[in-house]
Amino acid sequence: MSEDQMSQAAPAEAPAVRSNAACGGQFAATVVFVSLVAALAAQASAIMSLPVWMMFIGWTTFGSGRGSVRAGSVAICCLLIGYLLGMAGFAGVGHLAPVLGVFALPVVVFLLVVVAMLAQLTLLNSIVGYFLGMTAYFASGLRPDAAAFFSLATAGLIGAAAGWVLIAGPRLVSRSR
Repeated sequence: MSEDQMSQAAPAEAPAVRSNAACGGQFAATVVFVSLVAALAAQASAIMSLPVWMMFIGWTTFGSGRGSVRAGSVAICCLLIGYLLGMAGFAGVGHLAPVLGVFALPVVVFLLVVVAMLAQLTLLNSIVGYFLGMTAYFASGLRPDAAAFFSLATAGLIGAAAGWVLIAGPRLVSRSR
């Protein structure tokens, strides 16, 4: 690029730089707000003796709603169902292994994926929620019982609450002005 071309380009780029600099304070406030919410959600999980990663699964699931409280709530419902599907899968492999041997796992996984995929045809249509729920259950190493579901659900709901605060908090503050 010649010097003449550079001098002509500079004024066009300057407003964008100033715009980013002006947003710096807003960005810093956002970073602090999100970090504070994460810290509080992590501490709430720790106080309840829940693994923090489980809370972040709930947060991620709620966030898959892309800024919509309704879509985030649907995703959380799917997460909870995903926990139950994971538990059913665990029990299913145990029951089918004596009959199907090494094929018990792929058969159960196939059936779980069919159920999760067909659920897209319902109002509870967050495939991300279902898969994160099943994944979180299997990763937890917990036995398939009510206590496991309660632990997973509590951690997931703490994460969902954190996600909700990130969406609703700024909206509530802007309304109060």
